[in-house]
Amino acid sequence: MVSGENTGMSLEDVLILTGEMEHMEELIRLSARDKSGFSPQEMLDSVIHPMLDELEMYIKNEASVPQDVGRLKALVHQWITSRMDCLL
Repeated sequence: MVSGENTGMSLEDVLILTGEMEHMEELIRLSARDKSGFSPQEMLDSVIHPMLDELEMYIKNEASVPQDVGRLKALVHQWITSRMDCLL
Protein backbone atom coordinates (compact mmCIF):
# COMPACT_ATOMS: atom_id res chain seq x y z
CA MET A 1 0.00 0.00 0.00
CA VAL A 2 1.39 3.40 -0.94
CA SER A 3 0.21 6.84 0.04
CA GLY A 4 -1.29 7.47 -3.39
CA GLU A 5 -3.35 4.33 -2.99
CA ASN A 6 -4.48 5.38 0.50
CA THR A 7 -6.23 8.54 -0.64
CA GLY A 8 -9.55 6.71 -0.99
CA MET A 9 -9.36 5.11 2.44
CA SER A 10 -11.30 6.58 5.30
CA LEU A 11 -9.77 6.89 8.73
CA GLU A 12 -12.16 4.16 9.84
CA ASP A 13 -10.74 1.90 7.10
CA VAL A 14 -7.20 2.61 8.31
CA LEU A 15 -8.11 1.85 11.94
CA ILE A 16 -9.77 -1.43 10.92
CA LEU A 17 -6.98 -2.42 8.50
CA THR A 18 -4.31 -1.82 11.14
CA GLY A 19 -6.27 -3.44 13.98
CA GLU A 20 -6.14 -0.19 15.98
CA MET A 21 -9.90 0.50 16.24
CA GLU A 22 -10.19 -0.81 19.81
CA HIS A 23 -7.04 1.08 20.81
CA MET A 24 -8.58 4.28 19.41
CA GLU A 25 -11.83 3.59 21.25
CA GLU A 26 -9.84 3.27 24.48
CA LEU A 27 -8.20 6.64 23.83
CA ILE A 28 -11.59 8.23 23.22
CA ARG A 29 -12.93 6.78 26.48
CA LEU A 30 -9.91 8.13 28.38
CA SER A 31 -10.32 11.54 26.77
CA ALA A 32 -14.02 11.65 27.61
CA ARG A 33 -13.83 10.45 31.21
CA ASP A 34 -13.86 13.95 32.73
CA LYS A 35 -16.62 15.20 30.41
CA SER A 36 -19.54 13.23 31.82
CA GLY A 37 -21.90 16.21 31.64
CA PHE A 38 -21.42 16.69 27.91
CA SER A 39 -24.23 15.96 25.50
CA PRO A 40 -23.50 13.47 22.72
CA GLN A 41 -23.10 16.35 20.24
CA GLU A 42 -20.73 18.21 22.57
CA MET A 43 -18.68 15.02 22.95
CA LEU A 44 -18.48 14.64 19.17
CA ASP A 45 -17.58 18.29 18.63
CA SER A 46 -15.07 18.75 21.44
CA VAL A 47 -13.45 15.32 21.86
CA ILE A 48 -14.04 12.81 19.10
CA HIS A 49 -13.90 14.85 15.88
CA PRO A 50 -10.83 16.92 16.86
CA MET A 51 -8.99 13.76 17.90
CA LEU A 52 -9.85 11.94 14.66
CA ASP A 53 -8.87 15.02 12.64
CA GLU A 54 -5.52 15.17 14.42
CA LEU A 55 -4.84 11.48 13.76
CA GLU A 56 -5.78 11.88 10.11
CA MET A 57 -3.37 14.81 9.70
CA TYR A 58 -0.63 12.85 11.47
CA ILE A 59 -1.08 9.91 9.11
CA LYS A 60 -1.07 12.18 6.05
CA ASN A 61 2.12 13.89 7.21
CA GLU A 62 3.97 10.75 8.32
CA ALA A 63 2.83 8.34 5.61
CA SER A 64 3.89 10.43 2.63
CA VAL A 65 6.10 7.64 1.28
CA PRO A 66 5.03 4.10 0.39
CA GLN A 67 3.77 2.31 3.50
CA ASP A 68 3.01 -1.29 4.18
CA VAL A 69 0.29 -2.22 6.65
CA GLY A 70 2.85 -2.99 9.37
CA ARG A 71 4.41 0.47 9.12
CA LEU A 72 0.99 2.12 9.02
CA LYS A 73 -0.04 0.14 12.11
CA ALA A 74 3.13 1.27 13.90
CA LEU A 75 2.41 4.92 13.05
CA VAL A 76 -1.19 4.75 14.27
CA HIS A 77 -0.30 2.74 17.38
CA GLN A 78 2.48 5.16 18.34
CA TRP A 79 0.21 8.18 17.92
CA ILE A 80 -2.60 6.67 20.01
CA THR A 81 -0.18 5.50 22.70
CA SER A 82 1.46 8.92 22.93
CA ARG A 83 -1.94 10.58 23.42
CA MET A 84 -2.93 8.02 26.05
CA ASP A 85 0.32 8.60 27.92
CA CYS A 86 -0.58 12.30 28.18
CA LEU A 87 -3.93 11.41 29.77
CA LEU A 88 -2.71 8.91 32.36
